[in-house]
Amino acid sequence: MLSSVMLTAYRTFRKLRVDGLSRVNLFVGKNNAGKTSLLDAIELLVLGNAWALFRSSMRRGEEAPSIDEEERQMVRRDLAISHQFFGHVIEGAHFSISGTPGPKSVTCQIIEVTSERSVAEPDLFGLAQLGPSLAISFLSGSSPGPVVLPLLPTGAISSEARRRISLAPVESSAAANFLRPESIETPRLNALWDSIALKPEENKVVEALQIIEPSIERIAFLGERRLRRGVFLKLRDSDQRLPIGNVGDGLKRLLALSLNLIAARGGYLFVDEIDTGLHFTVMENMWRLVIETAKALDVQVFATTHSLDCVNSLASVHGDRQISEIDVALHRIERDLDHTVRYSVQEITVAARRHVEMR
Repeated sequence: MLSSVMLTAYRTFRKLRVDGLSRVNLFVGKNNAGKTSLLDAIELLVLGNAWALFRSSMRRGEEAPSIDEEERQMVRRDLAISHQFFGHVIEGAHFSISGTPGPKSVTCQIIEVTSERSVAEPDLFGLAQLGPSLAISFLSGSSPGPVVLPLLPTGAISSEARRRISLAPVESSAAANFLRPESIETPRLNALWDSIALKPEENKVVEALQIIEPSIERIAFLGERRLRRGVFLKLRDSDQRLPIGNVGDGLKRLLALSLNLIAARGGYLFVDEIDTGLHFTVMENMWRLVIETAKALDVQVFATTHSLDCVNSLASVHGDRQISEIDVALHRIERDLDHTVRYSVQEITVAARRHVEMR
């Protein structure tokens, strides 16, 4: 479990240090403070492979415009890698992310590739034959050497380069699931459900849904196509199968949250805008579920919010005897500080009672 993280020149951060990480961590701050960027950075750190470099860019839709009319007609997704560097620059750009306990680190830099490249560096793309050009060099603290990927003339990573990296063998790493506020992909939910169906964890999912609708007794994924199955509920005192869409977005959000949390056993869960779709009256029970499940399954959780109700609900669980000071922390990000401001669960409670603004 991470206890601290240090970022240098990554996305919106020139430099940022986060100390005192707990089992469950909630990041707050004003718009454009960098909350999602911090989740991206920690995800990249714990995964520690070149493919992880593209995950945040794909989530954000950071596609590079093509300069060729024929290419614009093709179904391809070249990614503008410059947005991962502070200042959105390419030439000479560099970022690093490290964490403790370690050694955990990743570094990424833009380099010029020539025919005089070191033979120790793997040449997966025949870069030495291309002549002088720019490439991105990615190095993880757990890898024997850097992975070097060619850049297009636009400064983007091509879809072909990403395809080759996705096929290359990578060292096994801890699970790391990322839940976005914008959408919940049904195929992903189907796959997660299949991994726990008819296991004890299935009851934990039903328990999560009962936070919003206590009469739910069972849940099932039904349909002819495995990845396109619909989600149906069985309610108490009813023989009908009710589509989950009839009950509201909040229920589907809790379903996605619980499935991703359970699937992250022994690893990490990242939740951007954890309060999305949830009424303030259910947030306290949501936090209780997240904290207790994270402890039971050894998951470290990193979440963000803009909601004061979400923060106050987190403070409300402080009275639970099963939740200790080391289980929960709130971290405020401020644009003019090179470190986050940490609040323990007790400090969150006191601040909430005194109506102190922590966001």
